[in-house]
Amino acid sequence: MGTTFKTILVAAIVALLPACAALNRGASDIRAVDHLVPHVSTVPANKGEAAQIYVREKFLASDSAAPRPVVLMVHGGVSPSTLAFDVEHESYSWMNYLARAGFDVFAMDMTGYGKSSRPKMDDPCNVGAAQQKELLPKTLKEPCKPSYPYQLVNRQSEHDDLDRVIEYIRQLRGVAKVNLLGWSGGGYRTGTYTSERPEKVDKLVIFASSNYSRKNPSKPAAVPQAGFPVTTQSRAVVEQQRWFPFAKCSDQIAPGMADHIWELSKLHDPTGMTWGPGVMRAPTRTYWGWNAEEAKKIRIPTLVMLGEFDELNASNKELYQDLGTDNKVFVSIPCGSHFLVWESNHSALHEASRQWLTDGTFNGARRGEFRMKPALQ
Repeated sequence: MGTTFKTILVAAIVALLPACAALNRGASDIRAVDHLVPHVSTVPANKGEAAQIYVREKFLASDSAAPRPVVLMVHGGVSPSTLAFDVEHESYSWMNYLARAGFDVFAMDMTGYGKSSRPKMDDPCNVGAAQQKELLPKTLKEPCKPSYPYQLVNRQSEHDDLDRVIEYIRQLRGVAKVNLLGWSGGGYRTGTYTSERPEKVDKLVIFASSNYSRKNPSKPAAVPQAGFPVTTQSRAVVEQQRWFPFAKCSDQIAPGMADHIWELSKLHDPTGMTWGPGVMRAPTRTYWGWNAEEAKKIRIPTLVMLGEFDELNASNKELYQDLGTDNKVFVSIPCGSHFLVWESNHSALHEASRQWLTDGTFNGARRGEFRMKPALQ
C-alpha cells in the first residue's frame, strides 16, 4: 500500500490545542459578506440564460483592510455551502476557523443548491421514479414523468460555475490564485477543475472526495444524459443510511447535533421541506474523468483527508497515490465518518486544513501518510 502510516504523537496534538482553542472562539470578531455573483448559465436546461451563484465570504474584522490569502470552499452532493462549512454552533464553523487564522474565506453554492439558481427543480415530477414514491400522496397524487427528461448539471457546467466565482474573487481581492477546498462531490469538483486550470489554484485540500476511480471514462457518453434532473434526500436517508451506521465511537456525534443539522437543513431548502416527509433537493449530475490520468495532472500541493470510518477511504488512498505532485499528504482522522464536519472531531479537519493552506505542510511534513491520534474513546 506504499508508505507506512505514521502516528502523530500525543505531545504534538497537545501542542496544537491552545492554538485550536483560540481559533475556535465565538464569531463576534468575524465579518460575513454575502455575494450574488451574476452568471450566464451553461447548464443545458437553461443555457445562455441569466443565473446567479450565491457566495458567502468571511474574514477577521480587524484585518478587513489587510491583504489575506484566499480560500474557496466547495460543498458536496446534497448540503449547500453554509450548511457544509458554516454551522454557527460552538466550534463547528470551518469558515470561522480559517477566517480567524487569517484567511479570506469564501464558500459557494453550485447551480441547483441553496441560494443559487435551481433550473427545473421546483417541479416534483422531475424527481426520479424511485424517489417519487416518498412524495406520494402528500406532494404527488400519482407518479408522473419528468417535464425535463435529462440529468441537470454536468462536469463542464460545474467548472463554469467554479470559474465564474474564481474570476469574481480574483478581481474582488486582486489575487492571481486561490486555494480550493472541497468536501465529497466538492472534492471531485475542485480536483477536476485544478487538473484543467492549475494556473488559477495555489493549494488544494480534498476532504473525502466522491467519484474517484482509476478506471473512470475520460469522456461523457452524452450531454445532457437521459434521466431526470432532481434527486432528493430525506432525514431518514441521511441519518439512518448514510451517517449513523458509521458513528462507531462513543460521543462521535454530540447529543442534539443531528437535530440541529436537520433544523438548519430546513432553512436551506424551504421548498423541498414541503415535499413528502421533507427533503433536501439536489441536481442530478453527469460526471466523467477524475481518474488516474487526471490525478497525475495535479502538480500543486494537495492534502487528502477523511474520517477512518468513511467508505471512501480506499478510493481516496488511490487518489493520493496517483496525484502527480511530490508535495502531497494523506491524513486519516479517527472516530470520523463522511460527515465529520458535523462530528466531535471536526477540529481535526479545521487544523489540518489550516496548516496545509498556510505553507503546504501537515505536522511539518510535505509528503506522507498520517493517522491522527484518537481524541475520542
